[in-house]
Amino acid sequence: MAKKRWIALWLFANFIIFWCVGLYTSGYSPEGYLPWESAKIQEYTPIIYTSSGDEPYGILSMADIKGNIYYYIVWEDEYFHNMIIDRLYRFFRSLVYGGNTYDIEVVKIYPDNNSIYLQTYEHTDVWATMQPDGSCLWNGHTIPDCTEKGTHVKVYVVTWNHMLSLTPKNGTIRVGNLPMRHMTVDDYVSLGMFRRTQETIGGVAINSMLISALFTVAFNVVLYVSWRKGYLSWDYYRYMKNEFRKMVNREKK
Repeated sequence: MAKKRWIALWLFANFIIFWCVGLYTSGYSPEGYLPWESAKIQEYTPIIYTSSGDEPYGILSMADIKGNIYYYIVWEDEYFHNMIIDRLYRFFRSLVYGGNTYDIEVVKIYPDNNSIYLQTYEHTDVWATMQPDGSCLWNGHTIPDCTEKGTHVKVYVVTWNHMLSLTPKNGTIRVGNLPMRHMTVDDYVSLGMFRRTQETIGGVAINSMLISALFTVAFNVVLYVSWRKGYLSWDYYRYMKNEFRKMVNREKK
């Protein structure tokens, strides 16, 4: 029984190590980076409302070839306000995003038709349209006073992990003088934007678990076969050591 427990512990340790290494070393690719510029970036910059003390660092922007604009709002981190959960979550996020724990949320603007995209509660997609009177049309409902000058949409942070909403939330304040610049390819790679834009953090975790399970099985099959054939014994080690010395001596002659 004790032997089975040690084997189970060994396999579990293998799985965790492969999982952590896989998370930390993957997902850093320039694939998906948008190098284009838009003359309308300043005209459509979103206005951010959030709780006091939870202001973002700034905004990184990109534009696609059609002129659609991507505003990436950058926070230092996500805080659940529970010490144990925060530490575990921060450790996991640092694995997923290569050591950085920045939280990044996107607001997409489509200037050709004044439409907006963002994610709200439970990562639900929100599509809305800015109207000439300053309101927004969302899912058949009109949200009054949704924009400034008909182009700057007002976005409210409504959850601890910075999900967004077009509907005002009590207790939020407007963030003024938020710095903004174009996202470089170095920014894109170092922040793990390819991974961030392709999957949710939960999706990344599950996919990495599947890969880790395959590596764990493959590694231990190879280990078992090597052990059965005697490749892991001290006798085989001494044999290989002697063979190596003989080879070196032959080369010297």
